[in-house]
Amino acid sequence: MYRVGVAYLNMSKYEKGMLYLFDSMTLSQRQGICDLQILVYIAIGDIYFDIGEYEKSTEYYNYAEKLTKIISKRKNYYNESFEFYAAKIYNRMGEIYRILRCYEYANIYYNLSVNLDNKLNYKATFGVALSNLAYVEFHLGHYDKAMENLNEALIYLNKYDYKSGIVEAYGLFALIHEKKGNYDECEKYFSKAMAVSSEISYVYAEIDLLLDYSNFLENTGKRDVAIGKLDEIYRISIENKMYAKTMEICKRAITLYEKANDVNNANIYYKLYFKYQKELEYLELENRATNLKSKVQLDNLEDENKRILEKSESFRRKTEELTETIKNISIISELGEKITTTLDLNQIYQMIHNTIQSFMKANTFGIGLYNEKKNTIEYQYLIENNVNTKLHEVNYDNPASMAVKCLRENKIITINDMFNEYSNYVDDLNYIIRNKENSELNSAIYCPLTIDNNLIGVITVQAFEKNSFTSLTIEIIKALSSYAAIAINNAIKSKNLLLEVQQRREVELQLKDTNNKLIYLSENDGLTNIPNRRKFDGIITEEWNKAKDRKSHISIIIFDIDCFKQYNDNYGHIEGDNCLIKISKILSQSLVKNYFAARYGGDEFVIVLPDTNLEEAMKYGEDFRLIVERLSLIHKFSTIRDTVTVTLGVSSVLPDNNSEIAQFIKHADEALYKAKNKGRNQIIGCEYENLE
Repeated sequence: MYRVGVAYLNMSKYEKGMLYLFDSMTLSQRQGICDLQILVYIAIGDIYFDIGEYEKSTEYYNYAEKLTKIISKRKNYYNESFEFYAAKIYNRMGEIYRILRCYEYANIYYNLSVNLDNKLNYKATFGVALSNLAYVEFHLGHYDKAMENLNEALIYLNKYDYKSGIVEAYGLFALIHEKKGNYDECEKYFSKAMAVSSEISYVYAEIDLLLDYSNFLENTGKRDVAIGKLDEIYRISIENKMYAKTMEICKRAITLYEKANDVNNANIYYKLYFKYQKELEYLELENRATNLKSKVQLDNLEDENKRILEKSESFRRKTEELTETIKNISIISELGEKITTTLDLNQIYQMIHNTIQSFMKANTFGIGLYNEKKNTIEYQYLIENNVNTKLHEVNYDNPASMAVKCLRENKIITINDMFNEYSNYVDDLNYIIRNKENSELNSAIYCPLTIDNNLIGVITVQAFEKNSFTSLTIEIIKALSSYAAIAINNAIKSKNLLLEVQQRREVELQLKDTNNKLIYLSENDGLTNIPNRRKFDGIITEEWNKAKDRKSHISIIIFDIDCFKQYNDNYGHIEGDNCLIKISKILSQSLVKNYFAARYGGDEFVIVLPDTNLEEAMKYGEDFRLIVERLSLIHKFSTIRDTVTVTLGVSSVLPDNNSEIAQFIKHADEALYKAKNKGRNQIIGCEYENLE
């Protein structure tokens, strides 16, 4: 399970890989196998690393590092030392700090890895740790030192044939030469890196390489080619669901398209950041309506102000108050427009706090939300003397809480002299003593946040001075609370909706993955991982009908492994299975054009060759027979020769209404048995009246 999980990781199929790795971890823990747990932790850390979740990645690497300290005292599957696993872990930790551009820490971890790995002839990292040290030197501007480390790293990367490391090393060589202005050398190393990259399936490294290459193209005046390369990288990142990289690509694409004055394509990438814009349309309309109402109120207040001025100078003071009211209502109106168009709760809290501070001195400000499930008021934002304070919860049944009193009765509480007025609201004679840490606070407002009698939460504003709140400030806070309730409610609903959408998508992905697994299992052989008899039955019918329609030849080859029973009996079924797997692998690799191969049963295989006559099929089959011979799989119990061989039967036809698939397959089977009777390790093709 561990190896399958790592295989999926290397193919960037992270969801599948994680399933196998977690199952492997469960079994390893039950059996107390220490080194397999370490390897699984490292692999899971690698998955999180690939998708850019570096905190989670570090967490799993730390789990692995702790286990390395006790590995010698535990049961292990392999016989590797502490240094082997620690070198791997420290190298990966260095990579995280390298990506975060904390080169000092990256250098520390890489050196730890290199020192340990050096004792093992770089068996743990295949030389990657040296290559990573070179990367740090490169970013510090020490290009010659970087090239020295790279040259040494390539000795081990090539020795262990570690292609993904070779890709990164060549890519770094290219960047160094680019910095030095050696553009021909730079292009050469990029070409080398991409050539090796094409041989493997390591999407993460491929994307980074192509991004660097795109930058190089842009820097050397080939912007159109660079843009084309970015479009290609974008498709790769989307296909592999590497969205952290997708956003990085989008930023670069936007920059290049804007430089090229290609507004249309720039806008395409911009839209990725605004795909939820439609969901905000209703909120914007609601906000416009609210602003329109506020404007009417402002107009009415302005008219009233003019009438007062015209009547008498004695109303001057009231006029000033009214002007201040208009000013503050304008502030509230502007705030309402802002907070009802954002869905970020912290941003909403901050804007409300800043607005209150603009028209009064608030030594303490807090917002608590009602949690119906927990029956509590949870303070999510609490500032005391401009310092964030530890958040806390208040039980909704607490009779000594003014916030509870305010929300239960859905009424604003205003206190201008705490010592003398608190008893009007809470039945707790020791309230002042219990809140002695806030004994300097003499004025307080608790304002409920509700929408249609639905409890949202409470706002509290408190000050040291007595009589801090006038009727004007109270009305402003009440008006502000209406906007706050709408904004907070919308933000919470949006957050819950996003969570629900995410959960549904996760379920859909799980169902899709399960369905794909079931389809794959039903059509592929569990041992050899190539198509099975069931898949063959569908393919042969499909290709037969195509051949009839096109009036083209179709051929079929049936072959089996010579003396396979003796192989199984003498080497054991595990080695027999390994033999079948190896034959299946080279069979898959040998397929050309649109040829199809499947395991027919036991040690028998079948190949469908569309658009192929008997002569072409015989040549292909003979080539495959020689490939098997060249494998040189030892088989001392064979009556043919001392290595594994195969015998093949071929049938070819130009199908018409008088020919049948079953007869077609039977002819190939008969040819196979003729070849066996003639001594095996050969190929025979059959011709019949309506067969070629």
